[in-house]
Amino acid sequence: MTTVSEIAPDLFRISTFVKEFDLQFNQFLVRDDEPLLFHTGPRAMFAAGRDAVATLLNPATVKWIGAFVEVSMALSGRRSCSEAISLV
Repeated sequence: MTTVSEIAPDLFRISTFVKEFDLQFNQFLVRDDEPLLFHTGPRAMFAAGRDAVATLLNPATVKWIGAFVEVSMALSGRRSCSEAISLV
């Protein structure tokens, strides 16, 4: 289940709860002239996130996308940062 909350003017938290893991993933959208989506969830949740963004603005207008990659993930198995990012 994905919910959208405006936590400040034009700043939204998009939360997706995954019942099987009892875990919540959050994304943050800044609605601006150059919208920013900070995405911290796995690739499998893309459709839910895109649909939630579409309730606020046209997803094609998102100018910036931020992502978080944990350094330990990049270093485990001697993966490079670019290899680790491709796994996200």
